[in-house]
Amino acid sequence: MIKYNDLLDTLFECWNDGLDDVSNMKFCKDGIMLHTGKDVDALWETASRRIMFLLKDCPDEWGYDTRTMLSNEKNGEANRNLKNNFTRKLAKILYGIYENKGEINDKYVNDHIDKVKETWNTIPFAFIETKKLAGDKDVSSSEMAYALKRDSLFLAKEIDILRPNIIVCFDGENNIFNYVTQEYFKGVEPSFKKEYKYPNAKFYCCIYYYEQSNTAVINSFHPSYVEEDWIFQERVLSPFRGLLNDYKPKNL
Repeated sequence: MIKYNDLLDTLFECWNDGLDDVSNMKFCKDGIMLHTGKDVDALWETASRRIMFLLKDCPDEWGYDTRTMLSNEKNGEANRNLKNNFTRKLAKILYGIYENKGEINDKYVNDHIDKVKETWNTIPFAFIETKKLAGDKDVSSSEMAYALKRDSLFLAKEIDILRPNIIVCFDGENNIFNYVTQEYFKGVEPSFKKEYKYPNAKFYCCIYYYEQSNTAVINSFHPSYVEEDWIFQERVLSPFRGLLNDYKPKNL
């Protein structure tokens, strides 16, 4: 059985080699979220949908291991029980993707909040900070663009190790989505592309699907973005439904 998180720890050691002491203390480790009492490496290996969340950075003074977000003593209980808006939003997206066969929308998710919580605390998923150095609560688009360019090869290696087949890019400025589709998949044309304005709303939906690697890439708002809950969910779930219903990928 592949030890994914161990492989990531080795990668992070190389990633840290070129950093000064202060930057080392700001560095955030991440990967497959740890669930107490579960072998998440084994669960990830056998999962039919390996869902990766790509976020911006850790809004804190110093870095830490985000894989322990649900299991640490400091705030693990609150995060497991969806006591804050950030984790609640992510959990709804996770459930809406994991259980979706082409019909689940925001209303269905909100009507099954107990299942949302169960899924959040049991299935394997990857939680990745694309800008590895912790920063302030707000990170500018230019900072994100610089970090993605600087760490492009390391981040690509992290994605290669985990081999997700669904990547959700949580970044309202599109830097992360552009990195994945234009740099990570550079030179590879998506087999399916769906971009459209959501009916009667002021936001756009976007999903690319690469059949050769069986990978869907979805553009999303950031969880801290001030927006109605249904909009946050539907910007992800609507194009994913479109992929399942219109293209019908065999292995997703």
